[in-house]
Amino acid sequence: MDKIEFLVLKNLLHNEEYLRKTVPFIKAEYFEDYNQKVVFEEILDFVSQYNETPTKEVLSIEIEKRSDINEDTYKELIHLVNHLDDQPVEYDWLVNTTEKWCRDRAIYLALLESISIADGNVKEKAPDAIPSILSDALAVSFDSHVGHDYLLDYEDRFKFYNTKEDKIPFDLEFFNKITRVVFPIRL
Repeated sequence: MDKIEFLVLKNLLHNEEYLRKTVPFIKAEYFEDYNQKVVFEEILDFVSQYNETPTKEVLSIEIEKRSDINEDTYKELIHLVNHLDDQPVEYDWLVNTTEKWCRDRAIYLALLESISIADGNVKEKAPDAIPSILSDALAVSFDSHVGHDYLLDYEDRFKFYNTKEDKIPFDLEFFNKITRVVFPIRL
């Protein structure tokens, strides 16, 4: 049970900062084990509905309500939930390891899907969908900071708009007009 999936589930349950950072990027299909997938689905459903981290008791109750599991699976799921103990793990390492695991699983699943498409087993997608499937898998990343935040980055924007740039003149007059390089008046 010391696989990364188990570590992810433990920290989703006990580390709210980790939960908030990673849960938008983790998909249920990344989990190979059915029981771990079910526990993740229950955690995700609870967080989506209540915007709070569930407890072990809440997970046990929600799992008991499921109609798609039998008695043996239920016992395995409860055993899994009971072993999701709070053990501190270095946060940055955990996030980086989870990001790598998500990327690796996304690439693996994309390759499997691509092979199925190439073999003709998937009728809904044409073979030209394979590059986009693979590029989406390669793009899995927890870094959501893209571009500027209009309100938070106002100082940087102001500096950018008001910085005087040194321009080097071209030998061609037309290029100087395009780049607005101003020469001193020649006599």
